[in-house]
Amino acid sequence: MLDMLRGTPLWVYAVFFVVTYYGVIACFRNYQSKKSLQITPIVFVVFSLVSIASSHGAVVQLLVYALGLFGGSFLALRFYSYSNIERDEGGLIIAGSIRVLTVYWCFFAWRYYNGYQAAMYPELVNEVSVKFLSSLGGGLINGLIVGRCLRLLSLLKADNDNAVTPK
Repeated sequence: MLDMLRGTPLWVYAVFFVVTYYGVIACFRNYQSKKSLQITPIVFVVFSLVSIASSHGAVVQLLVYALGLFGGSFLALRFYSYSNIERDEGGLIIAGSIRVLTVYWCFFAWRYYNGYQAAMYPELVNEVSVKFLSSLGGGLINGLIVGRCLRLLSLLKADNDNAVTPK
């Protein structure tokens, strides 16, 4: 275990601290703007899609990833609580939850594990089962993030639609 940590590049620690920072912020009551709810899922999905696109057999991996993404999005409707949300000017005030930090750490751990396995066992990288599990796991975790953001955006949009009065 110590050898694994010694061989880890410094940028990985930086990514871990950024992910942890945003996850800890989500543990407390905070304000989420429309812009942050739109950008967050894009960052996570693009990060996963870049890693999928750089490997062989990307079409099958994309299909499995999409399946995981949809499954995770539906799980997000049950996993997160949407009851303690207040609307504010152009955004939402969300009650804190450890679940966001947990999902962010799962995303980091999943990506770290896949990278470690690829570095230690390069002969297994191109096996179908490894690609399948990697894409499915990444899709599920990203689905939890995307599903939460889409649900929050729909709450924000519903509030904005109700605020418009017809003339």
